[in-house]
Amino acid sequence: MSYNACIDIISSRTKCLAKCLGTLHKYFNHRYNYPVYVYYFDDIYDSEEYRNQIKSQTTENTHFINIPYKRPDHLKEEDMFYNRTDSDYAKGFTIKRKGYLHMCHFRSNAYGYPNIEYEKYDYAMSVDDESGFLKELPYDPFEIMANREEEMGALKVGQRLSNGGPHGGHLATRQGLWAFAKEFLLKNNIEPKSQLIKDLMDDENGERNFHFLPWADSYVIKLKMFQSELWNKWADAVNENGGIYRHRWGDNEIISLFYLIYDDKPIYDLKTVDEGYHDQGLFRNITNCAPTVKDRSK
Repeated sequence: MSYNACIDIISSRTKCLAKCLGTLHKYFNHRYNYPVYVYYFDDIYDSEEYRNQIKSQTTENTHFINIPYKRPDHLKEEDMFYNRTDSDYAKGFTIKRKGYLHMCHFRSNAYGYPNIEYEKYDYAMSVDDESGFLKELPYDPFEIMANREEEMGALKVGQRLSNGGPHGGHLATRQGLWAFAKEFLLKNNIEPKSQLIKDLMDDENGERNFHFLPWADSYVIKLKMFQSELWNKWADAVNENGGIYRHRWGDNEIISLFYLIYDDKPIYDLKTVDEGYHDQGLFRNITNCAPTVKDRSK
């Protein structure tokens, strides 16, 4: 049995994509033929020859969707993360990775984003283009989620710590996120559903302990979550704050944190990574950092 579900990848690693999609098809999707959406900026996947080559090696049910991008109107170029002078991580990020900021914005606003067809589906699984499956996946993640109460699952759930605590990259790219979330809850008189967030609200060390929340990576979501009034309010507040562009807030953190506010059940860990079926950085040695957008003025 297959479900009303899709698989999506936002990609600019042209050297990795065919390998990523090849393993996805070989070890999982050959049994179900779920539609696969490849989202991209600019024109890197406009070639019909390239698209047909990918489809011939995987499935005709692969769709290449060009998505628009631009810096939000209420932010200035000097507001961008890579222009910060108080962070070595930000200095090393540079304008060459501006596309990553656009990617995080897209991922955090995908439901209802121009050209996106999420509204057609009940479930979506998102993976990265440098990732790959390693062996036959003996289950369908959509079937598992359909039979569970949780609205959010992931191929990997974890804290991604370094030596027992957050590393410099975490500290640099989550700056202000907990303060924003706490203010959002208080301002809107919202009681979070997760006990983890309730405890953080009263924690004098919440700014640090926030890093120990369980973050989802490569998530599998019941898309009705994005239809909720609370999600719309949250997404609007995130966008108004500009933290994605100012601080490089990641979509994994933004969506995971919202879910813990929205639901009292933990993010369901499918353990697909831990059990050796999926490697989230399998093809990163081919192209490490994703190439950026062509128009860096946008």
